[in-house]
Amino acid sequence: MKKKNKNYLTAVLIALIVLSVAAIAYVIMFHREEAVVVKAPPVQKKQADRLKAVVKEKPSPATGKVPKSEPVVMAKAVPPRLPEKEVVIIIDDIGHDMKPLRDLLLIDADITFAILPLLRHSREAAETLHKAHRETLLHLPMEPLSYPDDQPGSGALFTAMNESEIIFQLEKNLASVPYVAGVNNHMGSKFMTDEVKLTPVFKHLKKKDLFFVDSRTTPSSKTSLVAGKVHLAVASRRVFLDNERNYNKIYQILLDVAESPAGKSPMIVIGHPYPETIRAIKDVHQVFREKGVLIVPVSKLVRNKTSEGAS
Repeated sequence: MKKKNKNYLTAVLIALIVLSVAAIAYVIMFHREEAVVVKAPPVQKKQADRLKAVVKEKPSPATGKVPKSEPVVMAKAVPPRLPEKEVVIIIDDIGHDMKPLRDLLLIDADITFAILPLLRHSREAAETLHKAHRETLLHLPMEPLSYPDDQPGSGALFTAMNESEIIFQLEKNLASVPYVAGVNNHMGSKFMTDEVKLTPVFKHLKKKDLFFVDSRTTPSSKTSLVAGKVHLAVASRRVFLDNERNYNKIYQILLDVAESPAGKSPMIVIGHPYPETIRAIKDVHQVFREKGVLIVPVSKLVRNKTSEGAS
């Protein structure tokens, strides 16, 4: 009996030892597995990546050069410069040919177009520009001092006309060029000096809610005098672009316009649809943007000038 009890106790002891060893082995294995699956927190991982990047950016002690695996640093986008100055560019003598007009429309700028009346392409040009949302003027032919050697063209106003004839011709010209915001003169070095003849023209433009831009073909122009009497919004050209059809000179004039101070009167530049002029405007346009110069419709500066109390 005693022998059986001793054998039973021995078996129980062995069983307990085996179970203890198994339990210890299980705990050890559990902790090993847990250690394998534990990951570094995201913040620590990002910091480690940054450290790796810094290590990569350091020059090699042997060569003194940065390894080829150097991270690429992207430059920050520079916002466009805000406009600091507004300039008007008027292109005269539109209506003879549509090709120069189409070339000018490819320039992404608010150029103003002055259309001659009663020409083959006068109405077509006006319609095309209206659809393109570009501002237009009636380029009104007027008698020059050199007449009849120099002919102002169809629809011209002459000092020999009476008031009724002047208004009749002006209305006919306006009808041939729809959608205009205002008028500027073509030639007119004689007509623009005649206060009596200019008065009915300006009165009629005032009635039509149009404005007038003096091309300044004569220093003796009566524009300011007559406009003050009839309260018409007016402005005057400050720069001629292409008296010489030379690309380099036209381009330089445009650069000078960009650099010149704005002044009190609107900066109005007048040119013609010559290939040299078109090319120069196209090439200088990006320079204007970089310098903060914005090309605007002439009505913006003329209306602003008038609202500030200038005639």
